[in-house]
Amino acid sequence: MFRAYAHFSVNHPFVHKFNLLAVLSIFVVSSYELLANESIIFSLGFVLVAFPMLVFAKASDYKQKYLSAQN
Repeated sequence: MFRAYAHFSVNHPFVHKFNLLAVLSIFVVSSYELLANESIIFSLGFVLVAFPMLVFAKASDYKQKYLSAQN
């Protein structure tokens, strides 16, 4: 899955940037809401962001190791 997303991010950079922006905005909004409202329900945003960040990190590592020679 990481390899497939690494290839996807190389082939479709604008969609990848939109995915990053969406995940980061969820993180920022849930952080703000958690601090402002002090309601534990807003911590679900951190759980929602954990898996995509792992995929982005592993795909980035794969892209640096194996796809950088193609660019």
